[in-house]
Amino acid sequence: MTTRERFWDVENCPGPIVQATKEELDCEAHFVKNYTRLPAGDYSVRLPLKLHLDSLGDSYPQALRRFLSLERKLTKHPGLRVKYAAFMKEYRDLGHMSPVPASEVSSCRYFLPHHCVMKEDSTTTKLRVVFDGSAATSTGYSLNDVLMAGPVIQPKLFHILIRFRSHPVAVTGDICKMYRCVKVSQEDSYLQCIVWRDSPIDDLQVYKLDTVTYGTKPASFLSVRAMQQLSIDEQASFPMGSEILRRDFYVDDLISGSGTVKDAISIMQQTAGILAKGKLKLRKWCSNIPLVLEGVPAEDKESFMKFEDGSDFTKTLGLAWDPASDQLLFSFSAFQSPLRPCRRSVLSAIAKFYDPLGLVGPVITRCKIFLQQLCKEKLSWDESLPETHNTKWLDISQSLILRCMGFVMQALMPMEPAFMWFLKGIKVLAICFARSRA
Repeated sequence: MTTRERFWDVENCPGPIVQATKEELDCEAHFVKNYTRLPAGDYSVRLPLKLHLDSLGDSYPQALRRFLSLERKLTKHPGLRVKYAAFMKEYRDLGHMSPVPASEVSSCRYFLPHHCVMKEDSTTTKLRVVFDGSAATSTGYSLNDVLMAGPVIQPKLFHILIRFRSHPVAVTGDICKMYRCVKVSQEDSYLQCIVWRDSPIDDLQVYKLDTVTYGTKPASFLSVRAMQQLSIDEQASFPMGSEILRRDFYVDDLISGSGTVKDAISIMQQTAGILAKGKLKLRKWCSNIPLVLEGVPAEDKESFMKFEDGSDFTKTLGLAWDPASDQLLFSFSAFQSPLRPCRRSVLSAIAKFYDPLGLVGPVITRCKIFLQQLCKEKLSWDESLPETHNTKWLDISQSLILRCMGFVMQALMPMEPAFMWFLKGIKVLAICFARSRA
C-alpha cells in the first residue's frame, strides 16, 4: 500500500481478522528461539535477519561523512552541541553503548549514521538522537533491508482509547527509556556501531549500541515482545499487572483505568511491580482523580503543559488530555496559507490534524475531497492552484474552525456537559468526548 493509499485508508473500518504474514510468523519464532532472560531480570534479544549479512557492504564512509556534517552543524550551534553531547554521555553512562577497542573495529558489520530531533512538547527529554538503520551501504543494502520488522502485537490505538474513556478512574504512565531497557546480544551489537566524539579536537571513537535501538526496523517489536514475555513469565506473581501489560499499553505508554480509586491504585502497584522485575521503570503518572496519585513521588508524576488560556494538559497517545476536567482537547488553528497555495501545502495543512478517534472526521473529509480533486486534475505538487481552486481553498481554510465548532456542538449536544469552548483570537480549543460518569 502506497503512502497516498494509507492517507485515504484512515477513513475505512477494517475487519477484525488480520492474517499474519510468513515474515511475521518467522520473526515471532526467531524471538522465542533466541531471547534470554538475564540474571538481573531484564531481557536480551537477537536481531531477526531475513537476508544474510554478506548482503551488507561498507557503511563506514557514509557514517563518517554524515557525522562530520553533523559536527559542523553542532559547531555553529553551541547550545545544541551541549544537549547532544549530554544525550550521548547519558547513553554511555547508563551502559547503553560501549567503546569498541581499535583492535575490534574490524568486527563492526554496520555503522549507523545519527542526527537529533527536537521534541518541544516533551515533558522530559527535549532532544533525542535518532539512529538511521536505513542508510545504504556500498552494496545498496541497509541494515533495515536485511532485518525483519515483526508483527504488531499490541491492541489497536482506537480500541485502547475507547476503553480508556470507559473507566471512571483513569490512569496513565510511561516506561522510561523502554527500548534501551532491552539488551541486544554481544554478537548483534556489532551491527549497531556509531562514530562519535565530544569535541572536534578529540579523536574519533567507535562505539557499539548494546540495547534495542530506535531507528532499526524490528526495534518496536523486540521491545514490546520482551515486555509481553515478562507478562508471561511473571503472571503468577502479578496477575493483574500481567493483563495490563498485554491490554493497556501502546508501545511504552500505559493508558488504563478502573471503576474505583482502590482498583486504580492496585493497577498502578501491580503494573509497576511486574515491570520492575524486568528492570523497566514506570513514571509520568497521571490520573483524573488526585487521590490516586497521593503515594507517588513528585518526580514520578507527569509535568503538565499549558494552553494559551492557562489550562493544564498532558499528552495521551498524542491527544491532549486535561485530567482536571477529564476531557480530551482538540486545538484548531486557522491554516497559515502560503502566498501561492499548492497541492503540497494543502496536504501539509490536512496532515496537521491528529484525530485517531475520528471525532472531527466529517469536517476534515471536506478538505480531503478538495485534495482529491487536485489529484484528479493532475496538478503537480508545487504548482500554484488555479484561481478558482485558490478561492475555494481559502474559503475552506477560513471557515474550518466554525465548521468544526458547529459539527462537534451538534454531535455532542445530547451529551451535555460533554464539551466546552475557549476562543483565543483565531485559535479554538475544542474539548469533547467526556468520560461517562454512569
